[in-house]
Amino acid sequence: MPVPPERIAGRFSPKWLVAGVALATFAMLMSYDWRLGMAAGSLLGVTGAMWMYLAVRYGSLSGASSGRTALVAQVRARESNRRNAAARSGLEQGADPFQRP
Repeated sequence: MPVPPERIAGRFSPKWLVAGVALATFAMLMSYDWRLGMAAGSLLGVTGAMWMYLAVRYGSLSGASSGRTALVAQVRARESNRRNAAARSGLEQGADPFQRP
């Protein structure tokens, strides 16, 4: 069954962890060599701008409902229906359906 992203990441979303590591790397490069740091900062800025454009246009910041959330809801509903059907049919957990009369 799909797991909500909160359980995977703990307190922070994985995108914030990646952004933090990128900024720490940028800071290390800036302290090592100014030109190398500026090149890394430019690359980081372009990547961030592209991500922001895609997020606003198509993703989570567009206001559209998440397909993943709908999928998780469907899976939970089906699981609940299966449990209810098994309870109504009288099957016990682990019973072999081929042994019924």
